[in-house]
Amino acid sequence: MRNLLLTFAVLACAASCVCAADAAASLDFYKKQALTLPAEPGKEERAFAKTLADGLGTWVKQNLKQPAVKDALLLQARLYVRAEDNNRALVTLFKLRHMYPEMDLSVLNPLMADAVLAVNAKQRDQATALFTSTLSADEKTPAQRQAQALFALSKLSGRELYEPSAQAFEDFFSAYPDYESSDLVELWYGDLHRVNGNYLAAISQYKKAGELYPKTPYRAASLRLIGDIYADNLKDTANAMGTYTQVLREFPGSSETGIVYKHMAILDENNKQYDSALINYGKAIELLGTTPAVYEAYQGKADVYTKTKNYDAAYNTLHQTAQVFAANDAQSTEALLKAADLARKKMRDQSKYIQSLEKALLTHPQSPQAPQIMYDLGRAYEQQNRDAQAVEMYKKLIISHPTDKIASSAQSRLSRLEK
Repeated sequence: MRNLLLTFAVLACAASCVCAADAAASLDFYKKQALTLPAEPGKEERAFAKTLADGLGTWVKQNLKQPAVKDALLLQARLYVRAEDNNRALVTLFKLRHMYPEMDLSVLNPLMADAVLAVNAKQRDQATALFTSTLSADEKTPAQRQAQALFALSKLSGRELYEPSAQAFEDFFSAYPDYESSDLVELWYGDLHRVNGNYLAAISQYKKAGELYPKTPYRAASLRLIGDIYADNLKDTANAMGTYTQVLREFPGSSETGIVYKHMAILDENNKQYDSALINYGKAIELLGTTPAVYEAYQGKADVYTKTKNYDAAYNTLHQTAQVFAANDAQSTEALLKAADLARKKMRDQSKYIQSLEKALLTHPQSPQAPQIMYDLGRAYEQQNRDAQAVEMYKKLIISHPTDKIASSAQSRLSRLEK
């Protein structure tokens, strides 16, 4: 019996070696065929390059555990670029980048420069940033690394990119049927459908994530995302409110409730139901605390106050927003400048206008808007006959931002005041 077991072990090892040898020979075949392509392939050669790249995709699926997968994916990406199939090249590059984070980006970036053309023009910078961003050390297994590649792809849209990205998701589920975080990947698949405008598919995918994974912690999130599609994309207020209400009813303690109240408030505001909007914005602010998502709730609340001509409440809300987000230069400055604009145009209150500008400059002196804020403060001081303060502000602007185009305007006003 012992000899029989030993014989089986030897045969199994031999079979494994034969498979490895076959895999290596097959990959060498693709490498040799790729070398036959000219430097500037024509139509027929581009079609041949695509066929080779597709074949390498099958090789990768069959040999996921082989060390040579890295070489196969790199060759596949190069062949897709040669075939001018930037869509599949980009998908392959994201897989390669995440599966082998140790790879030198200088090898991949020239390929990415072509592949990124598959993405909608407005998203190309985002795609490049996702591609070059530092990878998380938490992704230790091949499945985890591939999942993160899919996460990146779920953020990108492109008419021709959509199909190969969707196929990458399907391939993942086929290759890793027992992946521990498949429910989250299902949600990302829904995001891919949504960002590419396939809203009904996105709804179905979110339902799948929430209903087919009994232990998923994302049931509330999947339902909320469905509500978002009804609200933002399909403009179906009734179904959106019904779905949001279901989240509140079935998951009252969920972290999604704050987001739901914010989105319900936005719907109320858009439908001019301002009293209800204020109530829901208030609940959202209470539940979201100081998380980044609360910024929009504060801004929405201020907007509703402005629309209902409660300008003092709007002004105070904007200053409260700036205080809550004091650590975020851009958002805090934006809120204070909005308060200043409100004070000048709606409230006709020059003191409050100056107060908001002074606070913005004091709190965020390095803001990109600082030169303009200084100039506007100088003008405001002049209008109040506070010429000494205006002179000081113009000098400060000229010294601290000598190359800014508004410095010349400040110099002109300074020269007039010093006559």
